[in-house]
Amino acid sequence: MVDRRRIQGPEVSVAPIIIKSADKRTCLKDEHSRRRDGRNLEDICPIFLKTGLISQANGSAFIEIRRTKIACGVYGPRQTKIPSFSGKGNLNVEIKFAPFSCQKRRQPYRDAQEKDLSQLVIEALVPSIRLDLLPKSTIDIYITVLENDGTASCLAAAITCASVAVADAGIEMLDLVPASSASYIGGEIYMDSDLAEEQHETGYLILSYMPSLKEVTHILQSGDVDLALTTQAFEQCTDACSKIYSVMINSLLLPIRDTQ
Repeated sequence: MVDRRRIQGPEVSVAPIIIKSADKRTCLKDEHSRRRDGRNLEDICPIFLKTGLISQANGSAFIEIRRTKIACGVYGPRQTKIPSFSGKGNLNVEIKFAPFSCQKRRQPYRDAQEKDLSQLVIEALVPSIRLDLLPKSTIDIYITVLENDGTASCLAAAITCASVAVADAGIEMLDLVPASSASYIGGEIYMDSDLAEEQHETGYLILSYMPSLKEVTHILQSGDVDLALTTQAFEQCTDACSKIYSVMINSLLLPIRDTQ
């Protein structure tokens, strides 16, 4: 007799195929010290950067670094409705991760990590913006992370994207602020590490730098690292910021060339 009210399983079962994965640490690079995407340890990822993404904003930009995708919109400067007079303008930054941006789905409301990252972006951008020319004014920067492929590299990309968006809004700046990141893995420096490499890092360095003025606007380091390795990472991040700087300038000049 066959019970038609139940879903009948197959008569013959097949054992699942289980493939043992190798150690993830050995998969980070091959025998020629090349990473999984073919880059050397000191190489940065190719960057796609475009302005004018959001038509309703005063300035906007979109950056894509491999699987990291970030959109940024700048609104203002607008008048600040506060009773007290302020001789300098105020910079407001809000970072929001899209619910689908990470491996684990994020909540729609802002959490503590997003608030901390927003404050770090403010500290990196404030030295480059002429807020002294905007009394009683506020600049709002809204950053949306569409896809996250590593926290350190994502923060560096957000700073770079926000700086280009501010320049696209026509706000006077001392210089653009490119940012780069480096991870310490096994006593070596990995530039622009992705999420898989970030799981094995013992520390990281994020540098925000103004190449024209040769001034550091912000530096963030985590982990117990030797001074010599930190110095080397600082120099590599400085060189990476100079390369990113040329990409930022080209993204701002491209719309001007198209209109000519």
